[in-house]
Amino acid sequence: MRLRIREEVGVARAGEVVVAGVPVAAGATGPFTVRDPSGAVVAAQELWRSGGWATLAFPATLDAMASADLTVGTGSGAAPARAATAVADGDSVVLDTGRVRATVRPDAFDPLGGLAGLREARVQLVDGDGVVHAATSAAVRIVHNGPLLARVELTGRYGTSWAFAATVTATAGAPHLDVELRLINDMDGDEAAVAEWAAVLGTAPIRGGLCGAFDAAHRSSGPFTLRHRGAGHARGIFAASEVSGGSDWTDASSPDYHDRWEWAELHGLQGTNWVIAETETGPVTVAVHRFGENHPADLAVGEAGVSVRFWPRDAGELRFTQGAAKTRRVRVIEGADRLGGLRLDHPLVGHPLDPAGAPRILPYLPERYPNLEAHIREELFGWYQSGQSQGFHDLGDSVQGITTGPRTGYSANNEHDALYALALHYLRSGERAHYDSASIYADHLCDIDLIHHSTRNAFEAGGVRAHGRAHVHYVRARTPSGEVWSSIDTGHMWTEGLVLFAQISGEQRYLDAARLIGDCLIRLHGIGWTRPEPGPRNSGWPLIALTALARATGESSYLDTAAAIARQAVKAQADDGRWLMRLGLHDDYCAWQNAVLLTGLANLLALQDDPAVRAAIVTGCRSLVDLGRNPDGTFIYLRRFDYRWANRSAMVREALALGFDLTGDERLLAAGLQGGGRWYRPRGAAPALSNDIAEWRGHLPFLARAHDAGLLTDLLEA
Repeated sequence: MRLRIREEVGVARAGEVVVAGVPVAAGATGPFTVRDPSGAVVAAQELWRSGGWATLAFPATLDAMASADLTVGTGSGAAPARAATAVADGDSVVLDTGRVRATVRPDAFDPLGGLAGLREARVQLVDGDGVVHAATSAAVRIVHNGPLLARVELTGRYGTSWAFAATVTATAGAPHLDVELRLINDMDGDEAAVAEWAAVLGTAPIRGGLCGAFDAAHRSSGPFTLRHRGAGHARGIFAASEVSGGSDWTDASSPDYHDRWEWAELHGLQGTNWVIAETETGPVTVAVHRFGENHPADLAVGEAGVSVRFWPRDAGELRFTQGAAKTRRVRVIEGADRLGGLRLDHPLVGHPLDPAGAPRILPYLPERYPNLEAHIREELFGWYQSGQSQGFHDLGDSVQGITTGPRTGYSANNEHDALYALALHYLRSGERAHYDSASIYADHLCDIDLIHHSTRNAFEAGGVRAHGRAHVHYVRARTPSGEVWSSIDTGHMWTEGLVLFAQISGEQRYLDAARLIGDCLIRLHGIGWTRPEPGPRNSGWPLIALTALARATGESSYLDTAAAIARQAVKAQADDGRWLMRLGLHDDYCAWQNAVLLTGLANLLALQDDPAVRAAIVTGCRSLVDLGRNPDGTFIYLRRFDYRWANRSAMVREALALGFDLTGDERLLAAGLQGGGRWYRPRGAAPALSNDIAEWRGHLPFLARAHDAGLLTDLLEA
């Protein structure tokens, strides 16, 4: 297996530890080795393995804007020059990078006291009544114990208020520790309020502090605050954070920087995510991950400490729905490091160049399909720059394109698994923008959309909220024990994106979140919510979600529940191959929802053969072609006149691709290519949203079959 790593922000990397997912052959066993471009073996650590993928950590050295190809194989590995360790000491754990160390204790959360220049680290939540709750942990668990990454997880509470969780990571040879902090609203009410959420890092007396943007640096001899409230633009070349306070500001830039135009423009408007506190015992650098995008936020240098205010008091009251969470990450560096924030926001990642066993999608062929590839890039650019929401609560989602009526302002909540489409885009092209967009979306999904706690209904925990204002929308729903208010819908629960991105990124927390969703679907099946009612997608998406988990984990509970859902669905199929959905007085045929169910059945069939399921897919795909199209070849959304518009039907094309694999009937591919060529999103439309990006989850596998069959041609124009 070959992995390509690229440096794309202009910061040289020396021995930076990369975490990457690597597809492995069936039955392969470790240990894995990683070889650099010269063929030399470098140190490697296997973090976890699941579903034909293994996650490796290894060091990489790259010049700014350079790339390198590494080879992954089996054999004897190499030892790192400095090892990271996690060693239990009674109830505590000692983390050591080989350069800095700290003790993590199961009491008041203070994991950074071992860093030079740092005297304490506390995290606090201030509730809506102004009461301050300090974070305390009840348990410490070692997740990885080196040699490249050592990691511990903690769980507890913010005093008597919300639930608390944290991860502290030590990286071999690094002068820093990474702390990931989470708050979880597990209070009993429908909502709870937060006035402030902050980490306070106490230091020796501070003589001066630095902040900056790009190569510029500014020093203050008095306390100052770097404030971000959403003004400007947090990405690219724009400086978006304002400096408040400070005194005797001086230029601390490198000497060759004074003649550059940026100095005059950026003075006092620094676009940075780092500060350096110059203490009497040495400098300490604090960097906040995605500081500008997660506004409002403050990063303040005081007289004897640095404060990271993830939600500042002067931002007003934050109301969080029950079960919602938020995770933020901070890097604390012993010493002065003006590039530490860039490395934190843009770590090196590995792109598998020949991922055997990955989903079958159209190869990246810009020389053959230049207009198609240009169209994909343009749509991604619209999504990345304009379609994704930003801010503390919304970052990683998008607002649906509805500007009037009762659904104005509804969030998409990963509609149709846009995360899966973004992961597919990255897998085929290696474009870092796809990866970054996917990571933001995955983080939002795991925090805001996933239900971490519910007192409304026991079956909701672990589910995913259907779209709505503030990412939640409650409706009346029937259960065997009576009507309930619920915010989940089995037609809006997806795991494929979480599973695939976990495998690509190597971050197990995404697979853990997918498991929670799968476990919730099993409970929902128990109360009858996975039948093809009110529409076929209410069986289809659970089938797709559970089969993805069955492939990734090998656990029989997911496969058994998927098989039970399939049996229900097959019984409900009409003789002509259609499933009807409830819409007013007349049950109608929705080609798109039928395609979702057909895709789920095909995914199940790939895991276990069932003649009844096979026959249902064949007749269902024929009905798509014969009964689900307008005279011009476009696929209908519904037969009823007021819904009978041309539908950009990527999911229909995904089902046709899988039907072609089963039958070899090229009529299915021909049908997917018809419709005047307008299956793709018209150029110049409004900014791409979640639904638009998710279309590619269906287009890419379909186009792969059309390409292999020699039926695919380039778009007429980009």
